Amino acid sequence: METFDKAKAARVWQRVQGDVATNPTRGLQGLIAEEWADAALYLSLSRRVQGNAAVILRKMGQEEQAHMACLKGIYTLQGTGRPNVPTPPTPDNAPVSTMLRRCYGREMRCLAQYEARANDPEYGQIFTRMAQQEREHCRLILELLGSLPQDK
Repeated sequence: METFDKAKAARVWQRVQGDVATNPTRGLQGLIAEEWADAALYLSLSRRVQGNAAVILRKMGQEEQAHMACLKGIYTLQGTGRPNVPTPPTPDNAPVSTMLRRCYGREMRCLAQYEARANDPEYGQIFTRMAQQEREHCRLILELLGSLPQDK
């Protein structure tokens, strides 16, 4: 297992925050693509599970679609036109637990980006709200992973 270099992480985090402060649209297309991919994946996974898990995944998919729409709106208001975002890949048929593990990593990346943008004078409150939802998505993914039957 690799060791965690706190100093290096702090430098990377500072660079991300600096980039966001000087160019609010930097990285928005990537975030839009991440949110679109997550929305598609959650909706796909909701069809592979039953009961409360399906309801949770559908709701998460809808929230990711809303995040995507907000990000597109921000991108458009910044005067840069409409974002050019590729269609998300078709979710594969990996086990649900494997797919949820991948989602957790993407949620954490988006969370970090939203937290880095929370001080934006124009859209900070939007990024803060989306960060709160991403935090909740992380919690829900862990809950789902902990409650899945072994064969999923």
